[in-house]
Amino acid sequence: MYERTYHKTVLKQEEKDVDKKNSRGKAGALREWNWKLIIGIVSAVILLVGSVLLIRAPRLQVRTIEVNGAHVADPGDITEFVNSQLQGNKLFILPRSSIFLAPEHAIEKALKAQFPRLQTVEVDRKNFSTLSINVTEFQGMYLWCTADADCYFMDQNGIAFATAPYFSGTAYPKIFNGTASTLPFQAVTADQLTMVSLLLSRLPSLGIDPAEFHFVSDHELDVDFNHDGHQAQLIFDPTSNTADALQVLFTGLRTNPLAGKFRDASQVLQYIDLRFSNRIVYKFQ
Repeated sequence: MYERTYHKTVLKQEEKDVDKKNSRGKAGALREWNWKLIIGIVSAVILLVGSVLLIRAPRLQVRTIEVNGAHVADPGDITEFVNSQLQGNKLFILPRSSIFLAPEHAIEKALKAQFPRLQTVEVDRKNFSTLSINVTEFQGMYLWCTADADCYFMDQNGIAFATAPYFSGTAYPKIFNGTASTLPFQAVTADQLTMVSLLLSRLPSLGIDPAEFHFVSDHELDVDFNHDGHQAQLIFDPTSNTADALQVLFTGLRTNPLAGKFRDASQVLQYIDLRFSNRIVYKFQ
C-alpha cells in the first residue's frame, strides 16, 4: 500500500519536474533562436541598405570617360555612346552609371557594333569616377567595292570595316569582289590579297600603276591601269602562278613587237592577257 502511494506521489512529481525543466529549456532555446533570427534579419537589411547607398553615392558615379587610341573614329562620339549605355537603373533603384555596375563587357561589345572601324576595345575602371576606353582601329589599305561601286575601307588582312566615300583618284587601290555583308567582314581571301599585294609591288617597275583589281571569276582577274591617258587591262588567272605570269609580261614588254607598241603613244592598248602559259595575247585599237 505504501509503496503504491509512494510511486504515485513521488514519481509523478518527478515526471512533472522533468516536464517543466524541458519546457523551460525549449522556451529558452526558442527565445535564443528568435533573437538570432532578428539579429540576422536586421544585419541583412543594414547591409542591403548600406550597399544601395554606396552604389548610389554621387562620388561613385561615372563622371569622366577617357578615350585612348581613336584617330579616325571621333572620341566625342564614342564618349556620347558610352554615356548612353550608362543611362537608367537596374532593379529600379541601382543606377547603371555606378562605377561598380558599369557593364564593361557589354560596353565593349556595343562599341564594336556601333563603330565597326574599331578593331579592339578594352574598358577599364581607372578610379571611382572614371572609365578608360582603350581602342585600336583597323587601318585602311585598300578599298573593297561591289559591282555597284559601293566601297568600303579594307585593312591589310582583307577585312572590310567601314563604308568609304567616293574616291575619283587612286588614293587607295580598289578591289572588286563579291557582295557586302555585316561590318566588319572578310572581303577577300588570303590568296587573293597576296596576289594583289604582289602585283602592286612588282608592276610599277614596268611603269604600270594598278588602280583597280576585278576578280571576275575563279580564273580571271582584270587589273585596270592607265596607259598614256587611256584605261587598259592586264588579265591574270588567279589559279596560276602569278610570279611566272609577271616574268612573261616583263619579257614581252622588252621584246618587239609588243615593246614598241606599248611605248608608242599613238597606240591605244586595250588589254594584255596573261592567262596562257608562256604566251601573251594583247590588243591595241
